[in-house]
Amino acid sequence: MGVQRSGIERDVEERLAKLVVELKRRGYRVTAQRLAIAKIVFENIKNHPSFMEILEAVRQRMPSISPSTIYNNLQLLEQMGFIKSFDVAGETRYDDYQLHANLVCLDEGKIVDLVDTELLSNLVEHIAKKHGARVYEIVIYAHCGRGSDVQGRPEAEEGRNPAERTTS
Repeated sequence: MGVQRSGIERDVEERLAKLVVELKRRGYRVTAQRLAIAKIVFENIKNHPSFMEILEAVRQRMPSISPSTIYNNLQLLEQMGFIKSFDVAGETRYDDYQLHANLVCLDEGKIVDLVDTELLSNLVEHIAKKHGARVYEIVIYAHCGRGSDVQGRPEAEEGRNPAERTTS
């Protein structure tokens, strides 16, 4: 009887297999460190890990690995199109390269993937036609915590910008 693998495990294995093929095709060495870093990133990609989170996870498996090795491999994964990076509050986060938008909650710090591919494809196509630009990343910053209804906020009623925080 074979061992059942989850969809995530299969996805990670498929991505690693594609990575090995692409590394060899481009003349890069396939090292244990490189594969360990990639595996951790692929396993956690839906959580939009930061560099420090990746560093901590890799060091649990390989305590002596240097931050520069991890950083350089993240850069390589991005150059090869396996991941992309985006900035949230001055911190680089890593993400899946497939078309989607990230909704960043300014109130709670959560990041949610928006995957309405028809809407996003239309937006990307419109931007390309109208502006001649190739979209790399779509990040939407929004208030989504308690009281995120801008119409009900005292700031909105007073004509102030609801993005400007005030203290009472």
